[in-house]
Amino acid sequence: MKIAFLVTGLDKPSVRYRVLQYIPYLEKAGFTADVHTIPGNYLRRISLFKSMKNYECVILHRRLLSSAGFYVLRKYSSKLVYDFDDALMFRDSSREKFFSYKREKNFFRTVKYADMVIAGNDYLGDFALKENARTHIIPTTVDTNRFTEKPPRVHSNQIILGWIGSSSTLFYLENLKGLFDRVFERFPFTRLKIVADRFFECEEMPVIKKPWKYDEEIDDLHSFDIGLMPLTDDPWSRGKCGFKILQYMALGIPSVCSPVGANRKIVSDGMNGFWAEDEDEWTEKMALLIQDRELRARIGRKGRETVAQYYATGANSDRLIALLLSLFKK
Repeated sequence: MKIAFLVTGLDKPSVRYRVLQYIPYLEKAGFTADVHTIPGNYLRRISLFKSMKNYECVILHRRLLSSAGFYVLRKYSSKLVYDFDDALMFRDSSREKFFSYKREKNFFRTVKYADMVIAGNDYLGDFALKENARTHIIPTTVDTNRFTEKPPRVHSNQIILGWIGSSSTLFYLENLKGLFDRVFERFPFTRLKIVADRFFECEEMPVIKKPWKYDEEIDDLHSFDIGLMPLTDDPWSRGKCGFKILQYMALGIPSVCSPVGANRKIVSDGMNGFWAEDEDEWTEKMALLIQDRELRARIGRKGRETVAQYYATGANSDRLIALLLSLFKK
């Protein structure tokens, strides 16, 4: 089967983890898979959409199109699948108002007229089910062959609290600046490490600033002793698929997260990670891990087991392949 993925850019994290890492599995199963970046220029975009007639199946990843653009894509796609991993029907958490009539209209049009919808978690899937009964859940997954378990740390006099992400989500972490200063006052051997494209300073807590690079990502994550994933509880954040948490857990790094969105399903509080709903809980849960090396090791092992069982790319690739093949069964 010849299939095409339509994406917003090859450098996007969601494209790497929901599209590109599945290509080898699809090809091994006999698919021919091409990945096309949707052009910004309207005429080039329409030309690309018309060329989709050459494929048996087209997978539109995340992008919400105008009515005209979607009409052309739908007309020239034999089978159209919509894949998304964020609450794209809303504005993001940095906005005062989440509701957007334009986003909602474009989202529900796309979902309604797709032959199949693949959502990254149950919260997102519930929105899609309002318009399309052929909605399925495939979580964002981690390649456990690449995300290898963190090697044991040789004696170190520092504990690294780590966060990895992009500037668009850094404000979730920045909201905890005051908390990090209080943690440092209590545990002066702690450091905050940010792996991103933008950074901030704390008044007391030393901040290690590391620009994100794909080839250095795993080594940077291995340097974390405790992984952090704070979120605000709002319509956009509830659609998050918990990928930071999955990265930490895949590497055997214990984590503390806000119990929002997929985090509530991925993390069992006190078993394979910790939940923290307010600053007191964030301080308490981080302190537990900072002070107890054995607890960090135990939680880390449980996290790795969870990812291997439920969120590994290899396991979920079989489900993706089965869903695509089901489109052609009578």
